[in-house]
Amino acid sequence: MKTIDKYLLCFGQEPTALKLMPDFQVVFCEYLVGAKGVYLWVEQSPVVSGKATTRRFIVARPGKSVPDHYEYVDSAVDPFGSTAHHVFQLPVKMAGRNWAIQSAYGQASQVTRS
Repeated sequence: MKTIDKYLLCFGQEPTALKLMPDFQVVFCEYLVGAKGVYLWVEQSPVVSGKATTRRFIVARPGKSVPDHYEYVDSAVDPFGSTAHHVFQLPVKMAGRNWAIQSAYGQASQVTRS
């Protein structure tokens, strides 16, 4: 059994952490004008808290650099603002380790993965 779930990604310097099943696959990304936000549609098994893993996504604007090890997911365009938003998934690191995130807006922050 599979579902498709919709998730809002936050704009800003911090990535958005989502609890997803290991078999997840991003199937669509879109900027919704009414909500003024970038959304991901994710296909996955029904979410079971014990099996879910945390994945982090960041939204980058055109011309803003991201580290080479970030994985491009998709882009979403605001049709009225003519602005593109590019979604990247941060790499998965070992549990319990601290790791630095170089944001799409050029500042680093410290995050602890749970």
